[in-house]
Amino acid sequence: MGLFGRFWHYSLDTYGGAPVLLVVTLLQLSLLGWVIAEAARARRERNDSSLSPDLRRVRAAHRADLWQKSVRPLTLTLMLLGPGIGLGMSTLLGALGMGSLGEVMGTSAGADQLAATMASAYREISYAYFLMVGGTFPMLLGPVIVLCARRLDEEGHDARGGDPEEVLLHTLKSLLAVAETQASRAQVDAARTHALLEQTAAALARRMAA
Repeated sequence: MGLFGRFWHYSLDTYGGAPVLLVVTLLQLSLLGWVIAEAARARRERNDSSLSPDLRRVRAAHRADLWQKSVRPLTLTLMLLGPGIGLGMSTLLGALGMGSLGEVMGTSAGADQLAATMASAYREISYAYFLMVGGTFPMLLGPVIVLCARRLDEEGHDARGGDPEEVLLHTLKSLLAVAETQASRAQVDAARTHALLEQTAAALARRMAA
């Protein structure tokens, strides 16, 4: 039996649980590959002197935005979906195996039929353990992806200027400084205008007196 035939056999015996878990695991591995590739690209950009600081910040912010809005939600969804599918399908297969074994044990079946039923029940219970263990792999792989992407979060945080509260506080301080500068200039201009008016009034008074 070839690889495809064996996989098809496992798919039928596990009622589709094995291919679903395989797809979930492959998707998570592809997400992990994306995170690793983007982290390596970010490291090359940090060491590339030909890139301007503004361009590096734009790329870091874009990379972090992709991670936070697309990759991380999918990672967390698969991390929860894998154990749920594995536990559900393993419970189903275990119940089927134990149920068939209980039925044949309650009847006066012959030794050959009992042996065949026990072999089938053992196979279903083995598949149930396989699905339960396979379902825990996406749950373990999800935190690894999040930890690998921690650097992307930090660089995006720095590129956007920090937390939203810090950005708002910095903006308010900048606006306050601009307002104070404009008020100081307005006072200087008012003082100059006042001095000019006084000089004009004095000149007019001298002309009238002459």
